[in-house]
Amino acid sequence: MSSTRASIRLLRLLRLLPLPVLAVTAALPEESARASGFLTDQFGADQGQPAQANAYSVYFNPGAMAGMHGSDITVDGVLAARSLDYNRSASALSYSGLQANPPTGPVGDPVYTASNTGQAHLFNVLSAPYAGFVTDFGGSKWRLGVAAYIPFGGELSWGKNSAYANSVSAPGAYDGPQRWSTISASTSSIYSTVALAYRFEKARLGIGLSGSVIDTSLQDTRARNVDGSDDILGPGGILKEGRSYLDVSGVQIGAAAGIYWEATADGALRLGASYTSQPNFGTMRLKGNFSIDPASPGNNAADLVQGYPDVIRWGAAWRVRPDTEVRLDGNWQRWSQFKYQCIVDPGASCDANSQGVSTSDNVKLDLPRDFKDSFKVRLGVAYWVAPETELFASAAWESPPTNKSHEDPLIFDSTRLEGTLGVRHAFTRHLYASLSYTYYYLLPLTVNDSAYYNYPGVSRSPSANGSYSSELYIFDGAVSYRF
Repeated sequence: MSSTRASIRLLRLLRLLPLPVLAVTAALPEESARASGFLTDQFGADQGQPAQANAYSVYFNPGAMAGMHGSDITVDGVLAARSLDYNRSASALSYSGLQANPPTGPVGDPVYTASNTGQAHLFNVLSAPYAGFVTDFGGSKWRLGVAAYIPFGGELSWGKNSAYANSVSAPGAYDGPQRWSTISASTSSIYSTVALAYRFEKARLGIGLSGSVIDTSLQDTRARNVDGSDDILGPGGILKEGRSYLDVSGVQIGAAAGIYWEATADGALRLGASYTSQPNFGTMRLKGNFSIDPASPGNNAADLVQGYPDVIRWGAAWRVRPDTEVRLDGNWQRWSQFKYQCIVDPGASCDANSQGVSTSDNVKLDLPRDFKDSFKVRLGVAYWVAPETELFASAAWESPPTNKSHEDPLIFDSTRLEGTLGVRHAFTRHLYASLSYTYYYLLPLTVNDSAYYNYPGVSRSPSANGSYSSELYIFDGAVSYRF
């Protein structure tokens, strides 16, 4: 899906929100609704965590809205540059035995080997918006918040292998050696959220709930053979390498709950925790079309069945002295719910398991994922060089949801090390702005035991053995108006 299509859909959803939110989001550029990674909640930088009471609380902790006073409109934009390198090794070759007639195998077919191994690279610049509004109705104990944002999303497009730009023997190799896992892909889950919180003044305690309508879409193009191999030619030298195309979308619902406590009378120590449900509280079903050229060309109706995680967050903020605050937060992302991406006939179920799927005619393609839960911990500090100017910094560690045997160039992730620097300034009593930079370093990995080609039937895909490395460079900017 192009960024223009995504942002148009987002702006349509924003029309359902109150006028103050519309006023600040109408100026968002049409290129703004891209996102990077699966869980892309980078908006707010260090301001976005469960113990921080601000407009980001609609997403991170609806209970923390109880710590706000007055009304706040915030528009935030994330700009991310992502670099990813993959070197497909010879051990990834997934030869069916029918590459040529008579079969010569990888050793006897240098074109097959050369076109299916080697270096692939991408450098994509992506962006995503957040727009939120919170009010206390002029000093009441109730808080209302509304927001639109994209916490799950991603878009990537790989560079081409110019050595095969005009190849007759291996024309598909122009799309790069990573093409059996991905050529291009895009997904976004656009949330429209309404949240309500209540403040217990004597206890300095807030509780909150939210509900969301989620508009999810996914498009994917990759090289694909029906037998799951990476053969280029079939018997008799006939071109065998094909392409699969998936274009699906659907609407889900979700909910969140949170609690917020000002542990000291002066609010110097604040604690918060929240729970965000899975989209659709479990499995989501996206409807659309799937085809494999040349085996089943055209638009064939199909559903994609998958499950995203629920997330538990916690946070603390402690004003250790008037000009200094220490912040600590973390989350538990239950990515163990993301076991497969299963393409089935409309309305059919998926019987995927850790060994793949059984011989069901209703399953067109199964992509085993076998994710695991991931965890993140972040420690930061804020320092006010002047009452109106806050400097902040943090460092974080995050475990990967992917098992090493199930890495591939589309979903690659590894242990992340993160550092953030930022500034927030109040220009007037009402107008605030912030700018931050976050650098992510993903520890390089070499995979020698890719499981994909070991699966049976429609669960089999070419091996993703090889070496991976990636970096992310994220800029976040926001403007807030308080009244």
